[in-house]
Amino acid sequence: MKNKSTIETELKFRVDDVIKLFKKLQGVKPKIYYIKDEIFNCGNERLRKRTIVVNCLATIEYQLTKDITRNGVKRIIEKNIKRIPKGFVIKNSYEKIRYLFERDNCLISIDFYPIGIFCEIEGKEKDIKRMAKRLGFRLKDSLSQNIDAIYCSMTKKARSHWGFGKI
Repeated sequence: MKNKSTIETELKFRVDDVIKLFKKLQGVKPKIYYIKDEIFNCGNERLRKRTIVVNCLATIEYQLTKDITRNGVKRIIEKNIKRIPKGFVIKNSYEKIRYLFERDNCLISIDFYPIGIFCEIEGKEKDIKRMAKRLGFRLKDSLSQNIDAIYCSMTKKARSHWGFGKI
């Protein structure tokens, strides 16, 4: 069976008041994950190896990704694969704790990184824009960079391996 590509549509925001955000999501029980992402590059292709731990059980997934941003909305083309192809070299890795909520046709991730807290809202474009406003975000404040680029701009360090206790 062939691996199909999917397109993920999302908005990402920096979170200044996580307690206020959690209060707006009251009534929805989150799933909680520990995630370690390892990023590999080959030319201008990017591969993510993601280790997900939930309830002490770990799974690993591999995805080739390509980011496209239009009108402030980020679309990520993802293709699941079974292993790291030849030629890909690890560039960086990072850790996060993710609280994942499902509400009104959206997946809402509140990600705790060593460099701060970020919220990603995924779904159909009109739904994620509506949800962003409902959660108190301004669409003009959405971030189009991936987290490793945000880390580099915040710390003025080249991409490296960072996580809790490693900054």
